[in-house]
Amino acid sequence: MTFTPHGKHLIAGEWVASPQSFDSQPAHGPVHSFGVGTVDLVDRACEAAEDAFWSYGQSPREVRAAFLERIADEIEARAAQITEIGPQETGLPEARLQGERSRTTGQLRLFAAHIRAGDYLDRRHDVALPDRAPLPRPDLRLMQRPIGPVAVFGASNFPLAFSVAGGDTASALAAGCPVVVKGHSAHPGTGEIVAEAIHAAVTACGLHPGVFSLVQGGRRDVGTALVQHPRIKAVGFTGSLAGGGRSSICAPRGPNPSPSSASWAWSTRCSCCPRRWPRAAPRSGAAGRAR
Repeated sequence: MTFTPHGKHLIAGEWVASPQSFDSQPAHGPVHSFGVGTVDLVDRACEAAEDAFWSYGQSPREVRAAFLERIADEIEARAAQITEIGPQETGLPEARLQGERSRTTGQLRLFAAHIRAGDYLDRRHDVALPDRAPLPRPDLRLMQRPIGPVAVFGASNFPLAFSVAGGDTASALAAGCPVVVKGHSAHPGTGEIVAEAIHAAVTACGLHPGVFSLVQGGRRDVGTALVQHPRIKAVGFTGSLAGGGRSSICAPRGPNPSPSSASWAWSTRCSCCPRRWPRAAPRSGAAGRAR
């Protein structure tokens, strides 16, 4: 099977070309051209994600679980294409890509089962104590709720499990948060295939198209614009210490984050081992917040 990428960005259900392009640098095989991401595309994707949040964030858990499972099914339906272009782009052996694909679909199905169980909501109810001294206690209720659109950065050395449909994307979608992914230029064709799978799942499940977008890389200002966008409420990032440091410097801060000033979670990870580097900012849940 031969897969030829079209090189476009997926913005709220539409495949969009950009005037500039960059060429992939595969370990072997043909070179393909991909559109360079732009700040305008980031803005369109984030605004669409905000629109989608008002319906997707309130959707039943079963709807989101079925969506995650459909993404897994669509990825598996494209297994041959992924196994073809993934090793070409990354130089990883086919067996490694096949194993990582299974890990990716397994994560999606794991999150589907997790949200069906409902334990992640952490629901608590403290009944009112009107006769408590010295002051009465009101009725208190707590549960985890989605916080809004989440940005996800693809990782160079994990083209599937930590990229377009990896654990960060799966957890955010499970919680009810739309996702905008910045694809990694090391494996843009693989990212395109996975984005096609997610797009097919969005269509099949009848969801708002803004629930997922992919902006390919090519320029650093794309990542900066995504981190700084006022619609983005959290960021999932796996990569180098330098990349995480640059991103955390760009992130808006404040003691009381508002809808236009997000609460950020940075967990930079060594690209070759599970060692965690010191965090650049206080960590908060990327997928949900207690309210």
